[in-house]
Amino acid sequence: MTAGSRREKGTGGITRMKDGRYRAYLTITPDPADGSRRRVSAVGRTRTQALDRAKARARDIEAGRTDPKAVPTVGEWLDQWVTDAIEPRRAPNTTRSYRTRIRIDIRPLIGAIRLDMIRPSHIRRIENRILAGDPETGTGPRSSKTADVTLSILRTAFDDAMAEGIVDHNPVRMADRVETEAEELPMLSPVEAARLIRTEPDRKWRLMWRLLFVTGMRLGEMLAISRRELVERDGVACLNVEWQLKEFEKDVVIPPGYRARHLEGRLWLTRPKTRRGRRLIPLPHDLAMELRAYMTTVDVPDDTPVFRSKRNRPFSRDAVRNAWIRALDGAGLPRVRIHSARHTNATILAMNGVPDLVRKSLIGHSDIATTDAVYTHVDTKALAGAIDGVERLIGG
Repeated sequence: MTAGSRREKGTGGITRMKDGRYRAYLTITPDPADGSRRRVSAVGRTRTQALDRAKARARDIEAGRTDPKAVPTVGEWLDQWVTDAIEPRRAPNTTRSYRTRIRIDIRPLIGAIRLDMIRPSHIRRIENRILAGDPETGTGPRSSKTADVTLSILRTAFDDAMAEGIVDHNPVRMADRVETEAEELPMLSPVEAARLIRTEPDRKWRLMWRLLFVTGMRLGEMLAISRRELVERDGVACLNVEWQLKEFEKDVVIPPGYRARHLEGRLWLTRPKTRRGRRLIPLPHDLAMELRAYMTTVDVPDDTPVFRSKRNRPFSRDAVRNAWIRALDGAGLPRVRIHSARHTNATILAMNGVPDLVRKSLIGHSDIATTDAVYTHVDTKALAGAIDGVERLIGG
């Protein structure tokens, strides 16, 4: 242990937080009610300030000068936390998702309990209610993934409450993590994908299905394609993925710094959710020619989506999903989710032995190692070769 990382005398520890501040911990006398261990913590701009605040809080608790009513309930804290910490920094749909999970799964069970009174047993009650369902409210059993997401929200909220010095421990972290299983998403085989494209009678939908399977784009990314995104790099026609189409509530609050352009109604263009989502996807020659030809039939500005309804409005996700189901039924194929086209693409890339770095660059995943993301350049020709392999297999 270095001199700079030694604990201060009389502390349980001092740690540096991600935002540069320090959190000091102190162990105090056991709880007189049940003899359980008690710790207090406080945050400061410096190690000394954090420690001084923790000591002052410990003295207040030991002297009985704390007011239990000053500690908010879980419901009160979550309302404040979402408004102050989540809404200004996260995507609008993320904020809405947080509020939904809190309203349905957290508030009914522990919303009226003070933050400092929450125990791991309360956390297990939330998990069990999600997994088993609740006959009183008519809520059926849901997945372990839903339970994990809900407790992740609560875990982060308690972390922030600790940073504010409201509580001195996080009961969610003291409970066991929810064990989740990877969801197996049914998808079409390359032969089935080719069949879907071949049997689609509408030119526009046929082009859209082909783009989804060949490029592996997300639905929102494909729906945001504009003339400006069709570019040429190293003699290869490419889609420069810069935007995705999103649907927000009418009264949406756009956080400061969140890149978004309003189209109409509930439709917006936003940046992909990760930096690596903004990427270059080469197109096979025939597909690029077909896309260029289609673009000439659409009278819209160069920086707005080209895939439009008969009323010349950008497609909503629901409209495309409905067309997808009709196409599957027409081809006699199982009703798989439209997102599964992305999985079909990734599977074909893996079958063709495409290197990991090339696959991740095309798919736009966010888990490329930092060294690869910063220092490794994936040649356009390598990307084009991988995409051509997908086109040949689906075409065959």
